[in-house]
Amino acid sequence: MEGIIRSKMLKISNITKRYFRTVALNKISFEVSESSITGIIGPNGAGKSTLLDIISGFQNPDEGEIYFNDRPLMLFKEKRKILSYMPEHLEIYPDYYVDEFIQFINAATRHIDTDLIEILNLAKVKNKKIRYLSKGYHQRLKLFFALSNTKEIMVLDEPFDGFDPIQLIEILEFIRSENRKGRTFILSIHQLYDAEKICNHYVLLNEGKIVTQGDIQTLKQTFGEDNSSLEQIFMRAIQ
Repeated sequence: MEGIIRSKMLKISNITKRYFRTVALNKISFEVSESSITGIIGPNGAGKSTLLDIISGFQNPDEGEIYFNDRPLMLFKEKRKILSYMPEHLEIYPDYYVDEFIQFINAATRHIDTDLIEILNLAKVKNKKIRYLSKGYHQRLKLFFALSNTKEIMVLDEPFDGFDPIQLIEILEFIRSENRKGRTFILSIHQLYDAEKICNHYVLLNEGKIVTQGDIQTLKQTFGEDNSSLEQIFMRAIQ
């Protein structure tokens, strides 16, 4: 995907969020290009989840604006039309059976994604109640909930927790496939090795501020060398 000129789709401008005297986000600004995969990375407490909550409309910023194609995107109902959000701590109806939940989502979205069901291997647990799923299968069901629609922008908070290596390869390839079709992804990821495999743009947060941002080559020029990994770049950036 390198070399493709993309239009700016989503613009986050000077987003600030405070909790009493604590500044969780301090004047956060970056742009998300159409059909890109942007990784929001940073240590625990950096403000990643708060930022995704604000982008998706589940929290309001104290200051700043979000724009979609140069138009202010203010109301939650406006964001719901274009954004699909998977929070890190999403609780799904525990007394539903998996197959029951899948049918519910398919009926609500009028969109049956059999490929996604197969990739997530959900047929294996279709007769289980959600409350009895392992962490990995609960994570797969959350991903199904977030991805089983036709919205333009996917916002996923720590989407890869709980997967074994083979499952992760399948999920990464599915996201790449959806991205090639034109979907835009914003991912909060703490596994930097996985982030380097899937993202083409990065926003590095630390203590509520952007340390640096750009594609991997830009980050290497600023904080690394040609053979530097994202993990090495990140550690240099936050020192």
